[in-house]
Amino acid sequence: MPHLAISSLEAAPGACDRCDPGFVVSILDSGDALPERLRALPKERHLKLDPATSETDMAPAVIAFAKAWAATDENLLIHCHRGVARSTAIAYIAMCVREPDMCEEKIAERLRAAAPHADPNVLMVSEADRLLERDDRMVGAILDLCPCCSTVCAPVVTLPLDT
Repeated sequence: MPHLAISSLEAAPGACDRCDPGFVVSILDSGDALPERLRALPKERHLKLDPATSETDMAPAVIAFAKAWAATDENLLIHCHRGVARSTAIAYIAMCVREPDMCEEKIAERLRAAAPHADPNVLMVSEADRLLERDDRMVGAILDLCPCCSTVCAPVVTLPLDT
């Protein structure tokens, strides 16, 4: 059964090794280095998005790419700089494309259960919702999620110790 992985740019090489993706979505600046394995993917299996592009302009490309992925049994890796907002929005959109009859709330809950730090970009989700004709159910499901766990923004935590 195929699966989907979400990571930051820094964690992308390890995520690539673990998930063995057949498809990859990268949101990266032109100077960002990619792992060799990702550079070797054919163009139709690697969607490269510029972070300067608006989320509404990204949505159509994400949907088209997700449809190509959904027709396979391949794994999908999605990464951006932090792996929190745009990458989780893309993951949510891809899951909605792959499971068109699944309730949006259930998909959003699965995303949050797997990634407590997920804070999907609402603008991108809204545009995908419109394009997929989901009548604001995708946006509603994201907005109904409890607040994300912000600790991922500070991955190093310092605890006081008894002396």
